[in-house]
Amino acid sequence: MATDEKVMTAVEEELKKNPNAPMDELFAKAKEVSPSVGKLNRRQFNARYPLQIKRRLQRAGGRRAAGARKARGRKAAGGRKAAGARKAARTRKAAAAAPVEGNRDAVRGALLRFASDLSAAEARKDLVKVLAGVDKYVDEVLRAASR
Repeated sequence: MATDEKVMTAVEEELKKNPNAPMDELFAKAKEVSPSVGKLNRRQFNARYPLQIKRRLQRAGGRRAAGARKARGRKAAGGRKAAGARKAARTRKAAAAAPVEGNRDAVRGALLRFASDLSAAEARKDLVKVLAGVDKYVDEVLRAASR
């Protein structure tokens, strides 16, 4: 079944009036325009008419307009949002650059043993056995990191 232009127009007008119109309402309106739409289930109707119209309307400028609204909101707030975002970025950067606590060599050794055990696994069952015992390596790393 191809799209019916009369139904497409009716659904588009309804969505322009009320972008949040419920699917049942749109479906009922479409059935009034063309009874053949009743052969579709709700999902097919949504894919064929409202979804296509919403995508087309969004491409016509919806995204750009939303971005412009956000930019105006930041300017109206006096830059507070941007300053908060800068502060959060600085905090994350400082945390990443902080010196590593704990015994680095012990953590490295545990990770190397894990890698070695993985590479030594010849059969699939050996690999599964190593992976199933990953908690042993995690515990070792946590103990070494907390020293």
